[in-house]
Amino acid sequence: MTFYEPLVAKGYEWVNCYDGSDYEVFDGFDGSSRAEQWRPVKVRRVRADEKQEFNPSDFPWLGADALVMRKRAVDALRDILDAHGEVLPLATDDDIELFVFNARTVDALDEARSSVVKFPGTNRIMHIKQAAFIDSAVRGLDIFRLPHRASSTYVSERFVDRVNAAGLVGLEFNKVWSSE
Repeated sequence: MTFYEPLVAKGYEWVNCYDGSDYEVFDGFDGSSRAEQWRPVKVRRVRADEKQEFNPSDFPWLGADALVMRKRAVDALRDILDAHGEVLPLATDDDIELFVFNARTVDALDEARSSVVKFPGTNRIMHIKQAAFIDSAVRGLDIFRLPHRASSTYVSERFVDRVNAAGLVGLEFNKVWSSE
């Protein structure tokens, strides 16, 4: 088993929330259903900075904790996504359909073998420098987050292979852990 952290590929579009307080919505994602009370967050596609190219992405970047996708990516990954969380629509000011993935959280961090930074004077994790997972907790998973605010979304080799086979663009994948 091998897991990766998705990262934005250079030159591809990002998304920002119109209302800064809406970023907090994504912090609460844990994979539990939000569909009935979901209010689509309004986002706009942007450049990372003024010098950056603005290439359309199948995964416009919002952050490692909230995977945003165009419909083409959702369609290509639908079975994986449905098995590991929930796809929710976002609101845009153009005709581009965007979605955010509410990934299931799994308490799978092997803290003893991981490198983490904790908030001073607490046992709360602020940043995960290098993740190691509990093998039995991640077996059979293709996408998940840890129940820590500092958690990225982690994806399996199968997820990466599916993205590549479908020709989806906008993400790079950083290998973070392997059980082999």
